[in-house]
Amino acid sequence: MRVFILLLCLGWGTVSYGQEDSTSLEIDDIQIDVKAVGLSAKGDTAMVDLFLMSYTKNPREFKLNTFASGVVDSQGKPYLYSMMQMGRVKVDVADRQNYLNYLLEQYEPVLLRIKTGAWQKRWGRPQQVKLSFEDSTEEGKFLEVVVDLGNR
Repeated sequence: MRVFILLLCLGWGTVSYGQEDSTSLEIDDIQIDVKAVGLSAKGDTAMVDLFLMSYTKNPREFKLNTFASGVVDSQGKPYLYSMMQMGRVKVDVADRQNYLNYLLEQYEPVLLRIKTGAWQKRWGRPQQVKLSFEDSTEEGKFLEVVVDLGNR
C-alpha cells in the first residue's frame, strides 16, 4: 500500500493545474502578451498595451514598421495609430516616422502602448492589433502578426 501511495504522490507532482494564457503569442523569439485594452473616457481614443519580451537574443534589435501596424475594430477594419510608445521611445503619427526602433534585453518585458485617435464608440473596443516588424534572421524581411485582444 505504501508503494502505491508513493507512486501516486510522485505522479501527482507532474500534473499541472495552470491555465494557458490565450492572450500570449510567441513569434520570432519574441513573446507578446496583452496587458490592457480600452477606450478613453470620451470613447474617442482606442488604447492597447502589450508586453514584448525577447527570449534568445541579448540584446535584440526590434524594428517595428509604424505605418504597417495598427488597431483593428470590431468589424475588422484597421486604423492607423496616433501615438506609439515602447519604453522611452515615443512616435507620433505627425512625426511621419516609418519605424520605431528599440533594443530588447533578454527576459526583460517592455511595454508597447498604441493609441488610435478619432475612434468612434460605435466601433466598439479594439479586437486585434496588427504588428509588422523585421525578422531577426533576414534583414529587410518583415513579419506581419495579428494579436487577438480577446476579452480584456
